[in-house]
Amino acid sequence: MSDDQKEIKKIQAKWSEVRHLSREEAKEQLDGEWLEAHTRFMDQYDSDMERMEEIVTKLEKQIEPPKVQKKTKGQKRRDAYARKLARSGQTA
Repeated sequence: MSDDQKEIKKIQAKWSEVRHLSREEAKEQLDGEWLEAHTRFMDQYDSDMERMEEIVTKLEKQIEPPKVQKKTKGQKRRDAYARKLARSGQTA
């Protein structure tokens, strides 16, 4: 590997450690550019999560539509009787 590739590998390894830190741990352990990068990453992550939660609340009814209660045996019979009366032209 070239020197550039080795440097990129080191940066990748460092970032994989940094991005898993909490905000408090990052403030204690990091400084300068790494702290700034972590802060940007966490801000973007938070905004993305808020946006996803908004989308989920909007789509919730489509994902899980409200359940319709099953008709009881008596209700089915009443409905059938009402249809029969409607066909014969009588009113209930």
